[in-house]
Amino acid sequence: MHERLTELALVRAIPGMIKGELKPSRMLGLYKRLIKVVDKELARLPRPTDAEIVKIGKRIERFGEETGWLNNEKHIGTLLSFCADMLERSDYNHNPRILETINDVIEHLENGGDLKQICCWAGSVAADKWESIVT
Repeated sequence: MHERLTELALVRAIPGMIKGELKPSRMLGLYKRLIKVVDKELARLPRPTDAEIVKIGKRIERFGEETGWLNNEKHIGTLLSFCADMLERSDYNHNPRILETINDVIEHLENGGDLKQICCWAGSVAADKWESIVT
């Protein structure tokens, strides 16, 4: 069960990684929708034990070390690409609105010219690393 919680927590962290404060905009609305949908899913899960919380933290830290992401900023497109890929590979049936919203944010970035191909590649490489850690 903690794997599902970890995946949702990683997605939930994305809006908090934005530099500065977003002004009212389509992007802000998409992030709010993402938060709302993920929070609703998280509320449905049983509360993790202290041991599970430690295990989740260690897994995320290992992921950060192995990807080089620990304490390093990443382009939002890379983070979103990672989350989309991770959710598509997931063994869990997450609410489809989560992936739909992530894809809407990615599309918005793409339409604005702020999504580079390298971001998609880096997100996919990170998803490969994540998959090797959780299996």
